[in-house]
Amino acid sequence: MTDVCLYLRVSTSHQNTDNQELELVELCKRRGWNIVEIYKETVSGTKKNEDRKELTKMLGDMKKRYFSKIVCYDLSRISRNMGELVKTLSLLDDYKISLFSWKQNLDTDDGGLGKMFFYFVGIFNEIETSLRKERQLTSINRLRTIKGFKYGGNELISNETKQKVLDLREKGLSYRKIHKEVSTISLSSIGNIITESRV
Repeated sequence: MTDVCLYLRVSTSHQNTDNQELELVELCKRRGWNIVEIYKETVSGTKKNEDRKELTKMLGDMKKRYFSKIVCYDLSRISRNMGELVKTLSLLDDYKISLFSWKQNLDTDDGGLGKMFFYFVGIFNEIETSLRKERQLTSINRLRTIKGFKYGGNELISNETKQKVLDLREKGLSYRKIHKEVSTISLSSIGNIITESRV
């Protein structure tokens, strides 16, 4: 039986790794792989490997031969930075540890072709990340010119939304109940709106 670990990652605290874990656990059952460890973290995939605690821990355990295969939901979970992805794949190759990506159905155990596709997917992920950032900046700059919109904390909050938050607070609703009514913004933004109104 092949000993494997699962690597699960999300970018923000508003997301969770539950769906990734369910899919990968089922996959391992079907393939007869033995899960010896699950590494989970909330961190941007564009960060350097050394700035990612669980990834660093996993690579350290890999060097101790705790498992022979790493299983991830999507190659972008390992990294969205091509340079960091290449470093990770090279390290896995040095230690003869294989990598399986569920979304792409790619396994470096397949030999040269599988590894080649991993590099291609990594390149496309980095391009996609770059284009997404450009689109976000364009949208932010455009919306800054529209009266009534404020940009902050990665959210665009209209005056209408802010007033709705204040009205609900006046009715005695808690932050969490307000969030159920105005789910397009975070709890911290709700708190900021209420705090600013008191200044």
